[in-house]
Amino acid sequence: MTRPRTEFVSSRARVRAAAGAGAGWGRNQNLVPFQSGTRLGPIANAVLIAVLIALLGLLYLMQLAKTGSFSYEINQIDVQKTQLAAEQDNLKVENARLQSLNRIKNSEVAAAMTTPVSTDSAE
Repeated sequence: MTRPRTEFVSSRARVRAAAGAGAGWGRNQNLVPFQSGTRLGPIANAVLIAVLIALLGLLYLMQLAKTGSFSYEINQIDVQKTQLAAEQDNLKVENARLQSLNRIKNSEVAAAMTTPVSTDSAE
């Protein structure tokens, strides 16, 4: 069951013939271009262009504001990172001080220890 090809071809033979045989009009193509009946005057064109420029400027300013807020958050995180790194360095120094040899020698645990009797090594 095949359908004839003429079902999908435009039935406007006069328009197709007027356009020329090589125009190639086919299915789903407009044969007559659209022409609007309304036209804008020079003042309306100027107002329309001014509104478009204002909208583009507003869009640009919104993007700048968003970028500024992101960089403010990044700066806050960098400050926090610097503070945490300084705190880590202080904790490392405190750890080294608590583990120092003088602190260990003067501790209660070291005072309770006895010296070994023999320090010979096994062979």
